[in-house]
Order: sequence, then C-alpha cells, then structure tokens
Amino acid sequence: MVRAFDGRDKTPSGPVDGRFFRVAAVVQRMTDRPDDPPAGEQPTEPADTDDGVGWSFDSDEPETPSADPDATAGADGTTETEPPGHDDPPTLSVAGLALAWREHRRYVAFSAVLFLLSIPLGVALQEAGFDLFGAMGFDSPSAMFPDDITAVFIFLNNTRAFFVFVLGTLTGGILTTIGLVFNGVLVGYVVTPVAAQEGYGFVLLALLPHGVLELPALFVGAAIAYRFLGNIVLYVFDRREHFYTRGEVKRTGMLVAVSVAALAVAAAVEMHVTTWLLEQVYGGAGA
Repeated sequence: MVRAFDGRDKTPSGPVDGRFFRVAAVVQRMTDRPDDPPAGEQPTEPADTDDGVGWSFDSDEPETPSADPDATAGADGTTETEPPGHDDPPTLSVAGLALAWREHRRYVAFSAVLFLLSIPLGVALQEAGFDLFGAMGFDSPSAMFPDDITAVFIFLNNTRAFFVFVLGTLTGGILTTIGLVFNGVLVGYVVTPVAAQEGYGFVLLALLPHGVLELPALFVGAAIAYRFLGNIVLYVFDRREHFYTRGEVKRTGMLVAVSVAALAVAAAVEMHVTTWLLEQVYGGAGA
C-alpha cells in the first residue's frame, strides 16, 4: 500500500499509519527550523530536546563508546579488555579474604541449612526415647569427654571435625554430609532435655558466645569440600576453564587458616567466657 504525503499543507492525504505520521512530524519540525539563527542573534549550542534534534542535525551519528576502566590500549591503538589476574586482589589481604568468602558463601549457606534441618531429627529421637549415646557405645553423654575438659581439648576436637569435613571431598562429600547431619542431630538430642529443665535462655547462653565463631568456621570446612566437588562438575561439563586457579588455591588456604584461628578463639571463649556467663546468670556449671 502506497502512503502519500502532501508537502504543501503538511497533512496526510492518504491512510497513514501512526509510525509514519510520527516520522513525518519530526521531519516537519526539523525543516521548520532555519539552518542559521535569526538576524542579530548569536548561534547557539545544539538544543537538548526530546527528539534529539538541534541546530546541528548529527544526532543519528553513533556515539563514541565510553572508556572501559579495565581496557588497555593495544600495540595498534585499539583497546582490549584484559581479564583480571588469578591473584587479584592480593591473596593476603582483606580484599582477598572477602573474595574467598564470596566464592564459598553459597556452599556455607547450604552447609548451615543442612545442619539446621538435622536438629529437629535429634529432637524427635529424644522425644521418642531413643538412646543415641547407647547406640554410639557410650553409657552417658559425659563418657564422650574427659573428666578435665580444657580449651586445648575443645580446639583439637573442633579442628579435627573441621578437617574431616574438608577431607570429606575424598568420599564425594558423603563424609562431610554425614558429619553435618550427625552434629545437627546431636545438638537437637542434647538440647531438648536441657531446655526442658533449665529453659531456652540457658541453652542460648550456653551456645551463642562461642557458637557464633565455631559453627561458621565448621560450615566453611564443609563449604570447601562442596565447592571442590562443584568445581569438578563444572570443569567436566566445560562450565569452568580452569579446575582451580593458583589464586583460588591461595585464597582457600587463607580461608582455612582464618577458620582454624576462629576455632581457637571459640574454644577459649567456650571454656572461659561461656562458663563464666553461665555461672553469673544461673550460678551453675558452664556448657
């Protein structure tokens, strides 16, 4: 269908669709503006109008692309973006630790959810009258620990659990998952009678002061194993170019060191701070 336009009265003389009419209106406004400013007036800069039309009708020219802060000039004058180095940011830095956390945080969240979902199972076993410690070969919960518990014992016990989680990679994550589930069940099983006797305030005070360091550190150990397995899957299916870069290995090592340090602090807090708080508030023994 031919659509005619009469230039004398600037009105459509035939059936014109909306798009053609808008284009014609823009052309009309452009042609109505003189190429030179009125007599006695100075030239002005291109007008900032909604349709992008001003004194110089070059709004259709492609804009110069903005400079990329990560781009570097090549030998021929062109710019090309270089991928960040594997060791950037510096590994032994706060930025490096933050990057290590971002690389593992999804797996930390998965480990935490797995642990938390196992606690109700321990509560259910306690409510059902199941003898969990007897099934493990102990006469009582106290039989699992020495008579004289020290911060060093707590630290070594938690550090052993941490590296069991990490080395669970060798079992395809099975040992890591079993460890998380078992510890969640154990917490639920032990907390239930204590909460019934002393109240949930006692339980929170007995767990939170050191737990805010101890549990995240253990979850990081599990996260390292799960991310390692995840990288294997991604590499096999060509979703990763490298299985592990040198920077990732260094950052993971730093994450291990920080987690072990957190476990050391948590052990000291549990032995001294948590015990002191329980004695002050409840007048009894510590955790």
